[in-house]
Amino acid sequence: MTGLAVDITAKRFASAHVLGEFRFTLEPGERVAVLGDSGIGKSTLLAMIVGYDSDFEGRITRPAGRAAMVFQTPRLLPWRTLAENIAVTPGAGTRARARELLAEVGLGAAAEQYPETVSLGMQRRAALVRALAISPSLILLDEPLVSLDPETLTSVRDLMVQILDRTLATCVMATHDRREALAVADRLIELGGRPARITSDRPTGLARAERGDPRAIDAALARLFPSP
Repeated sequence: MTGLAVDITAKRFASAHVLGEFRFTLEPGERVAVLGDSGIGKSTLLAMIVGYDSDFEGRITRPAGRAAMVFQTPRLLPWRTLAENIAVTPGAGTRARARELLAEVGLGAAAEQYPETVSLGMQRRAALVRALAISPSLILLDEPLVSLDPETLTSVRDLMVQILDRTLATCVMATHDRREALAVADRLIELGGRPARITSDRPTGLARAERGDPRAIDAALARLFPSP
């Protein structure tokens, strides 16, 4: 099995040089968090990896199989129910299967509701189910926990980690939140500069079993990001 290989020379929008030389690889099933300030190019990088943006210099080799992406906003079709949003996704299966998948994440009772009638946390869970319904070998997560209250954030994050553990998909998550990065990823890639480049690429040092322990995450934060 092959993982993900990213070898970018440059990415530009018109005359703006957004990403500079940018290289990293992931083993199958490995999870990496890409950290950086807003506007530095994290979302652009994910769009390139998943194949939505092919206008760049370089080469990206994705794992065999399907790729899926979860966006900053859930992007559910407002005129379709949660179950319909999943069932209309190519390769996701029938509406009955969609209802089963939603039930697995606690949304069984909301399967026939429309997105505007449920909370943001429920919409995010449905968007995650939609992405994973196609059994992707590669999943891209673009700030999947932003704008959630602390309780909902923890619930959605834990669910996301459980699903990733079960599916063994290779994963790239873009985030500005170091704590959430440590709770999900095996490695941290930090971006900096203009155009953006990799300034750091290192393992978290946390076993996957430790990532639900706030004390272990606090210790990793202090170790990886010591105060000046």
